[in-house]
Amino acid sequence: MSEGAFVTTAQVCEAAGISPATAHRWSKAGLLPPYERIHRGRHGQLARWPAHAVEQARWVKKKLGELFSFDEIRALLNAGEFDKSHSKI
Repeated sequence: MSEGAFVTTAQVCEAAGISPATAHRWSKAGLLPPYERIHRGRHGQLARWPAHAVEQARWVKKKLGELFSFDEIRALLNAGEFDKSHSKI
């Protein structure tokens, strides 16, 4: 996907096997990139995420499975361990 491409919450959740509440919690905790809330009038709201959020969610879930804490994962992200430029989407 190009730099300006977006994915839905459902795509992020499906990729990592997590719930929408977990995806949003991880975003608020700084483990996933911020999402943009799109208002669709009477059709409600939609969250759209940067395309690399799919791979980042998989990476975060893997790190949590390896017993890393949220603080440790944020430190790894800040150190550049997750490289969004190599995202497969």
